[in-house]
Amino acid sequence: MSNRQVIRVGGVPEHFNLPWHLAIDEAAFEDLGVEVEWIDFPGGTGAIMAALADGDIDMATPLTEGLITAIANGNPSKLISIWVDSPLLWGVHAAGSSAADNIADLEGQRFAISRFGSGSDLMSRVMAQDFGWQITEDNFVPVGNLDGALQALPAGDAEIFMWNMSMTQPHVDDGTFKRVGVFPTPWPSFAVAASQAFVDENPGLAESTSEVARARAEALEFDESLTQFVVQRYGLDFDGALEWVKQVNWTSPDASIDQALVDSIADRMRAIGRI
Repeated sequence: MSNRQVIRVGGVPEHFNLPWHLAIDEAAFEDLGVEVEWIDFPGGTGAIMAALADGDIDMATPLTEGLITAIANGNPSKLISIWVDSPLLWGVHAAGSSAADNIADLEGQRFAISRFGSGSDLMSRVMAQDFGWQITEDNFVPVGNLDGALQALPAGDAEIFMWNMSMTQPHVDDGTFKRVGVFPTPWPSFAVAASQAFVDENPGLAESTSEVARARAEALEFDESLTQFVVQRYGLDFDGALEWVKQVNWTSPDASIDQALVDSIADRMRAIGRI
């Protein structure tokens, strides 16, 4: 039986986290004297940040804006590094039967969100602000996750759902959702976080673990098999996976945190009333 320390890392079950899975499969963290255990969070960043605060996980890859907002609001976690430098392309969806043809047609409607504090919550508010919409808390309907939205929109319980467009593509193809637009995150999309307790008890280990994962990601970006990896593990069709591969950019192992970027994201979260 191994005496290695186990680090519990959480993230969404999406292709952005493929390098973590490969690094675990390849025992890439053994040189640090640790084993990494991956835990999926289909509910997204809100659920991830709650798990970090509760001590259910040690590290995670939440959406950058969700992490910064949670920390500013008292979550005892720390930003370790940026994980994905490229923006997340949020598909803006209505029910398949909706008459809406573009984002503007959805003004005044209700957003299905995974939970308050999640990326779907925060980015819905950012988009609403960019479009000049007046919204209240009544415009938001927590549905738990993608499966919840697949029920809520056709049932008329909410009218708008923002989610990673790659992951919703099968549901657009089958007519459950109608994509009326795309809204890119205006900053690096994912970060690496750790609970403050884990950082205090293990000085430097979160940073070293992040560097190993980012080194695997850097190697993966030059791997001709990346598209096929995504197809096999995440069920995307080849063309969709290829488009995603062209768009994604993980940060390099030695990349540092840009404090001005962090401050600008925090300022935007204050502007939408979440900090």
